[in-house]
Amino acid sequence: MTRILSLIVVFMLSGALAFSQSRVVTGKITNDKGVGVPNATVKSSNSSAGTSTEVDGSFSIKVANGTRLTVSSVGYETQTINVGNQSVVSVSLKSANVALQEVVITSALGISRTKKSAGFASTKIASAELIQAAPVNLVNGLQGKVSGLNVSGLNGGVLEEVSIKLRGIRSLTGNNNPLLVLDGIITPLSFLNSINPQDIVDVNILKSQAAAGVYGSDAVNGVILVTTKRGSKDGNPTITFSNTTQFTSISFYPKFQNQFGSGGSGSYIPYENWSWGPEFDGSMKPLGSPLINGLQQNVVYSPNNSRKEFFNTGVTSQNDLSFSAKEFYFSVQDARITGIVPGDKNRRTSFRMNADKSYNKFSIGLNTNYTQQNFDLFDDNAMGNYNAANNVGLNGGLFNLILNTPAHVPITSYKDYNTNPFGGYNTYFNHYGLNPYVAIDNWRRVGKVDNIVTNANVGYKISQNFNFTWRLGAQFRIANVRNTAAGLVKTADNVNTNNSIPGGVNESFNRNSRMSSELFATYTKSIRRIKATVIAGHYWRETQIKNSVVGATNLVVPNLFSISNGVGGTSGSNPFSKTRNVAAIGQLNLSYNNWAFIELIGRNEWTSILNLSDRNGKAGNNSYFYPTVNASLVLSDAIPSLKNSFISLLKLRGSYSKTGNVSALNAYETATTYGANGFGFPYNVPGFSAGNIARDPYIEPEFVEGKEYGIEIGLLKNRINFEFSAYNQNNTKQIIDISVPAATGYTQSTVNAASFINKGYEFDLKLTPLIKLGDLHLSVKTNFAYNTTEIKELYPGLDKLGVGGLLAAGNFGLVGKPAFVWLATDYVRDSIGRVEVDGVTGVPKVNSIAKEYGRTSPTWIAGITPSITYKNITLSVVGEYRTGHNTYHGMGSAMAWTGVSAQSALNSRERFVYPNSYYVDGSGKKVANTNITINDINNFYTSEFRQANSNFITSAASWRIREVSLGYEFPAQLFSNQKMIKGISISFNARNLFLWVPKSNQFNDPDFVDQNTSTGGAVTNNTSTGGTATSNTQGFQSFTTAANPATRVVGFNITAKF
Repeated sequence: MTRILSLIVVFMLSGALAFSQSRVVTGKITNDKGVGVPNATVKSSNSSAGTSTEVDGSFSIKVANGTRLTVSSVGYETQTINVGNQSVVSVSLKSANVALQEVVITSALGISRTKKSAGFASTKIASAELIQAAPVNLVNGLQGKVSGLNVSGLNGGVLEEVSIKLRGIRSLTGNNNPLLVLDGIITPLSFLNSINPQDIVDVNILKSQAAAGVYGSDAVNGVILVTTKRGSKDGNPTITFSNTTQFTSISFYPKFQNQFGSGGSGSYIPYENWSWGPEFDGSMKPLGSPLINGLQQNVVYSPNNSRKEFFNTGVTSQNDLSFSAKEFYFSVQDARITGIVPGDKNRRTSFRMNADKSYNKFSIGLNTNYTQQNFDLFDDNAMGNYNAANNVGLNGGLFNLILNTPAHVPITSYKDYNTNPFGGYNTYFNHYGLNPYVAIDNWRRVGKVDNIVTNANVGYKISQNFNFTWRLGAQFRIANVRNTAAGLVKTADNVNTNNSIPGGVNESFNRNSRMSSELFATYTKSIRRIKATVIAGHYWRETQIKNSVVGATNLVVPNLFSISNGVGGTSGSNPFSKTRNVAAIGQLNLSYNNWAFIELIGRNEWTSILNLSDRNGKAGNNSYFYPTVNASLVLSDAIPSLKNSFISLLKLRGSYSKTGNVSALNAYETATTYGANGFGFPYNVPGFSAGNIARDPYIEPEFVEGKEYGIEIGLLKNRINFEFSAYNQNNTKQIIDISVPAATGYTQSTVNAASFINKGYEFDLKLTPLIKLGDLHLSVKTNFAYNTTEIKELYPGLDKLGVGGLLAAGNFGLVGKPAFVWLATDYVRDSIGRVEVDGVTGVPKVNSIAKEYGRTSPTWIAGITPSITYKNITLSVVGEYRTGHNTYHGMGSAMAWTGVSAQSALNSRERFVYPNSYYVDGSGKKVANTNITINDINNFYTSEFRQANSNFITSAASWRIREVSLGYEFPAQLFSNQKMIKGISISFNARNLFLWVPKSNQFNDPDFVDQNTSTGGAVTNNTSTGGTATSNTQGFQSFTTAANPATRVVGFNITAKF
């Protein structure tokens, strides 16, 4: 580190010396009409010197000898000139409508489109903006920057998992994730985490379901279009190396009571994990039962911070190296991540190679990316074995186990449980739980995940207007995971009632593959002012999923994790599925005089998921056609008088599409399937039984019919850019499961029934720059999105549709309500909201019928990104606000049970009158309660308080600082006397730095949700190996949550180019 600091000082001193050899150059910047250009930026290429032009275009700048000046201004092409020995220079800039000509889309058919011609909303995030806070995960670099994008984290572990939604949902039970298109190839979204953000040129977010016209029904939820780097722009070889070091810590922790310790009903019980004992008094008290040898642990009876100190500060060390030449790009990344959970780690290694070459009329390209992750994690789910063996059910996850430990217990002192006599499995103080350090050593999940994404394309240009393109794509995801349990033995020195838990091993092998082929022809013809492009194409895709799982328990030899080491037989399964999609696409693009554009697309898909024929025996049930049309009109070009020094752009756009969607169905779900149901060891009799869901062989696709309108305005030569979009989507023939009479032999049936609408609007405002004062530039980008839904119908006789959570607190669909709302139990209340209490005990009564408690997903999301640049220093901040929805904190219920929550210490646990309550007297009259106090505080909080799940539903509103980045780029003149180093930059960055939530939320970051529990719908999580979740459950945090606490990240980056 000392050498690095010394080098930086030398560079700075060299810079100061170089600046001393300078002179003043003056001049004027004009446009192509000879009019002075105000606020143009004039920079020296050999130093950090820069200035802005005055109102008449004049400027003055101090430069070194032999310098080059680069002149740029919004709405003009950038120009660089050699100053030489001149003292006065003049520069004429050419107009360039950058905002309009920006390429925003490279479609699945290989057609590039400009923002000017697009008839639907899109947002482009360039590489610099994406990686300014050095995210390890691509999606983290998008948060707060795209209107309509809703990203939620699922845990704070070393395998980052996220849920992604664009403009809400289009399916009640199906997949609502957007489509990933990587370098033009449709790619499973689970590959998103395998993309190195440093390899990305830009990310285009296509929000409209109109994108499905080109990309197919998978794009009904929008598209994340990722373009990776190619060869260097100037053709010269460039090597780039960067190191990113980041530190991860807990950003949000539940609010505890620190007034009471172990015990129940106010009495101290040394072995109890309940915190319903007496107040802390600082005295010495015994902890746990005496050991067999009579040794007794004694601790200070006062709170400590070990529940939080149990977690580590995670460290990420990431090195990136890339090489680019004229037609070639190669990169390698090594990221080593340690988590906040002791022992958790992940190493990610990736390689990318992109190459392109043209030979006369032929062109060929090859893109290949390989990523390997090797992880070693605590296996939260395996703690279920402990629960079953010890007949306890609340310690489902490590986080939960730690939270519900009394505040005076010195958890961290049990880290070395082999030498601490009170930390072992048989000697730990808690009779209802175990030492968390024993847990993380006993249950492990170790695995390797290989991701390969490759595509090749060949083009042939028959003539200037006519060409063919063939693109092949292949994606492979191979995961090998071993879950192990070392086994815990109850020995003769056991004092805490724990039972023996046998060792076990479970091996799983998962192989997902997708092969695709696209063949299309493009013909372009211009007739005077009309330009037409006709595209005809064919798409084919085959997806295979193969899993093999085998396990063994009752291991004979301890710590020998071999299937053959088990006693009592093995368990296993090997499911396999194959699906195929075929599509024919026709597309016509028309433009008039480069200011009026219309795009017509027709796409027909055939899918193997659906049956070939319909109920009448007519073929074609597996085929569905959907049209798309979008258009744009650039009024500022069509009517020249509108375009002036104030108005730079005025554009109207609109789109319509109708898209089929079968994401609610998996392979073979139109037929009755059979599952293994034989007799295992020692009988070894195989057998199979039919599923309990009646499958409809004639099920039809869901359909999404959508309209979108928008306006784009550019002012003051596009220094001010404003976009507005409004959309309305009608989602019909929703695929849901309904209950059927047991006499049918089934419990459920799959039907096309429900429908709902999804609508909203979005605003984007860019002020670039807002302020220019010499070398100081201030820019602000803001985005705002509103989204709402309404379920129009479900199914005759079906009053609600459960999609996730619990019956007493879950996500449900109700006719006339948003998709989805919370239903949760509450106290019995009268018409004015008063709570009914027992006339004797003063305890509130619980209403077993669940009530509605608002939306599960945000109504409003707003983002703001101010950035300040002064010479070579840039400070950028990303803020985000969400509101209009609620979340359920299951940990609050668990913490109330054990008495560790702040809620449970209300009024210092003295008897109190429940606020705003009444009781019913002997005559049946409701009487305001002013004097009947709750007679048993302990029993109330562990019983009725927990039964009323509304106590754990809070507003999910939040204000947060998503990103902070402070960067410095060393002046180019520091490296002008040598040829090896082209540039060096350093930055300090942070993510999730600050968070503000309502006071009622004492539990968790509302962004972190548990989507592994579902009571209906489709759940296809990739959480065993990291990735994205497709569950429709929103905001549900279960009381046995396996998620780690929310985290913040701070770090630094240094990048050098050679």
